[in-house]
Amino acid sequence: MLRILFTADDLAATRFLPEPAPMLELKFAAVGLRRGIRASWGERWRHSALAAVPVAARPTVRQLGGHFSWTVSPTFAVSADLDEAIETFLGLGTEQLRGEMALYSSAPNSGAPLWNAFEGNREAGRVLARMTKTAFAAAMRPYWADIRANHHGELAQHGRLLARSGVGAALSTTVPGASWRRDCLLIDSPQDRTIRLGGRGLTITPTAFWTGPPLLGELPDQPVLLAYPTPAELSIRVGAESDALAAILGTTRAAVLRLLAAEHSSGDVARQLGISAASASEHTAALRAARLITSRRDGKAVLHRVTVLGSDLVRLNTPPSSARTT
Repeated sequence: MLRILFTADDLAATRFLPEPAPMLELKFAAVGLRRGIRASWGERWRHSALAAVPVAARPTVRQLGGHFSWTVSPTFAVSADLDEAIETFLGLGTEQLRGEMALYSSAPNSGAPLWNAFEGNREAGRVLARMTKTAFAAAMRPYWADIRANHHGELAQHGRLLARSGVGAALSTTVPGASWRRDCLLIDSPQDRTIRLGGRGLTITPTAFWTGPPLLGELPDQPVLLAYPTPAELSIRVGAESDALAAILGTTRAAVLRLLAAEHSSGDVARQLGISAASASEHTAALRAARLITSRRDGKAVLHRVTVLGSDLVRLNTPPSSARTT
């Protein structure tokens, strides 16, 4: 359980990032390239991004996505401009930079490859910065318009909720697995951690490329950063103009139909695509009504599988770049 303790000053200083943070999203994207992303668009994006990242930038992507566990650096959310964010990082003092490396990599000494690029060798840092920009251009820039649109949609929804129900209700509704108790925001998480904001305030941002539990980043004398995954229905288009199946059914429903090339339960569909159980049931019911899948009960579970009609629809309307092997 994560516990974030607020004072009155912290509530007054709590805010959402007005724009997505490119360095933060790039970190999560690099993790996704290594481990996959549990989203309806995740595998198609990963396939396209891995092909697009130049060979020279791949070591940088591996360093950015390595040794990651349960924390983020607030400095990586400092700017909505990639160049400015990188320059801010390069301009940090030695001790602060060393602390950032440890926090960024989330494990003692695991930031050594990145740190060695900076320490005593600013030109090496500049090379790393160029490779970071190259990786961003290949893996993220084609999707940035969707990322921004999703981010702004989240902010508009939270603004209405804040006006209608207040800060406590807005925070507990916004962040997955959260509840408000007196002066404390409780977040369901594998971590057991308590953070006292102590007047620093809280900066909150939705993240497109992170689909795990909410994450916290804390450094002295800076607002604490809380990053949470955007709702599953906020999708990123990957070659949407050539994906006729997604154009017909919608991105998530098309992903469900493709997944059901092999038999899965409703719970499996929800877990593998990162959607709610209710959403999985809604999509499978619609596909069953259209005779694109069949469903059968096996004990307490309901198992689904594509029909011949559904299989033909997938085969004839799947772009070669996103085709799955089964």
